[in-house]
Amino acid sequence: MIIKIKVMSVLKSRIESLREGDKFIFTFRDKDYEFHCYSYDSNSSDHGFSIYEANSFLGRSMNVDKVTKQYITCYDYNLFSVRSSFKIPVDAITIV
Repeated sequence: MIIKIKVMSVLKSRIESLREGDKFIFTFRDKDYEFHCYSYDSNSSDHGFSIYEANSFLGRSMNVDKVTKQYITCYDYNLFSVRSSFKIPVDAITIV
């Protein structure tokens, strides 16, 4: 329980400190991923987040739907506009 709270507090502070173009790396299931911050509009303060496979030229990416105490919920759309989602357990990641 203490470890879970610590991971979530570190994750929350990392996400809140991100600005457009910033990123950090985390490990999940022995693979590295990059958590990116981007802006919808240069005149807006709204930010979006996405996750990419690290060190991959054409790696898969997913948009971040929400971050809760238990999961990072991601989604993407395939070639036929079918949405798929994936939940990454917060307690299963390591922030590099």
